[in-house]
Amino acid sequence: MPRLAIIAIVGRPNVGKSSLLNGLAHKLISIVQDAPGVTRDRISTPLQIDGRWVELVDTGGFGFVDPDKLTDHIRHQIDLALAQSAAVLFVVDCHAGPTTVDKEIATLLRKRGIKTILLANKADGPSADTALAEFARLGLGTPIGISATNGRNLDLVFTAIAKTVDLKDAPKEIPPPEMLLAIVGKRNAGKSTLVNSIAHLYEDDTDRVIVSQVPGTTRDSIDVRFEKEGKSLIVIDTAGVRKKRQMVSTDIDFYSFHRAQRSIRRCDVVAMLIDATLPVSEPDKKLARYIADQMKPVIIVMNKWDLAMAKARQDRPEADDTTLMEEYGKYLDDLLVNLDFAPVAFVTAKDSKNVQIVLDTAQRLFKEANTRLTTGQLNRVVRKILQEKLPSTPSGRKARIYYATQASVAPPTIVLFVNNPKFLDQTYQRFMVNRLREELPFGEIPIQLIIRGRPGRSLPKSLDEATDKDLEETPQEPEPKPKRKTKPLRGARR
Repeated sequence: MPRLAIIAIVGRPNVGKSSLLNGLAHKLISIVQDAPGVTRDRISTPLQIDGRWVELVDTGGFGFVDPDKLTDHIRHQIDLALAQSAAVLFVVDCHAGPTTVDKEIATLLRKRGIKTILLANKADGPSADTALAEFARLGLGTPIGISATNGRNLDLVFTAIAKTVDLKDAPKEIPPPEMLLAIVGKRNAGKSTLVNSIAHLYEDDTDRVIVSQVPGTTRDSIDVRFEKEGKSLIVIDTAGVRKKRQMVSTDIDFYSFHRAQRSIRRCDVVAMLIDATLPVSEPDKKLARYIADQMKPVIIVMNKWDLAMAKARQDRPEADDTTLMEEYGKYLDDLLVNLDFAPVAFVTAKDSKNVQIVLDTAQRLFKEANTRLTTGQLNRVVRKILQEKLPSTPSGRKARIYYATQASVAPPTIVLFVNNPKFLDQTYQRFMVNRLREELPFGEIPIQLIIRGRPGRSLPKSLDEATDKDLEETPQEPEPKPKRKTKPLRGARR
């Protein structure tokens, strides 16, 4: 896919840059809050202009002094966006008039010769347009008066971009991503470092997102698109998960946490990062439970493995890598029981060590989760499991499973038709799911098992007694009989 032309949104803090990104894209992408410094990284989304595609990029507030000492990092991200942009949407505040920072930004844009579209935001109606002329002092012409919140004049922004940027070589179509990989974990587990390592491998961009020792550096969910072996993939960097009483201490924490949850829900595969130098904590366990509840394929990524091994060998110099990995795998199985099926990758993200393994494993899990089996294949395996162990019932009556069918993929959903759903308790269902993982090509992904009552038409025998010939076709349930029309009683209201 050809690289998309970048349209960067710049401006001082709190002028409405994130609202403009959301308004032009017609969806909620950047966190919007009436506080400076919310956006730190480059937040991007594809945008269609006259049937052609560009990349719209939101940036942090120019001139903002970050209390977490990330000012230089934020400015570096802005500079990267400017260096890569084909044009800039320079946003000012219609009510505030030209400020010193606005003049500084305008001077910078003129010196660099960057094509600029000046936008005066918060111009909610025609009466506000009377203040636009004073922005001519910035030397970038008279701005377009817009309201990013209520959508006023956003159509003029699309027109201005089309006039400013040569779009004849811009693609008319962009391929949908084959897979979305969400990277989640506690604060400071190394999520952004891993994203940068991936971006460096495929896009030669070592600074795609801000990396810092400051907890909570990443606040929003950031989609990073790249090409791997001719396939379009998206990696989603997310905010770090904290203990509940800390997560909602501010509005930013609240929205960041829920964006991370939304990223898990919308992704195809999750990479759950754990700091290997620290014990598995309660936030790790909560995150594991949420991933399991969403039935998502997941890779447990043990980051900072080089430091963990060095620490372990201080006490056990004779231990080799394989032994330590096996021991840690058992440790994870005991603590993250909901994800005991998930593969584990041991990486050092800052050195890009084993990062490729994470992506390859994610693609393999994605393929597994989207595998569909024939009814014959599935029923042979279920029959084998039943012949090994039948479910026991308190009444002593025999549980009969008539047939199994795969209803859907991602996650693979297997429906069992039985004589009485109560006969298959949770213990037996867990046993069956574990055996299905062993026998089917679903060894390291979640399987959804649904138990239903006797079908309208069943096999002549239950599966544990059925022959291979019985298993070839799935019985079809009969069409429901149409309800007989009844005439209204005489004298009744129609």
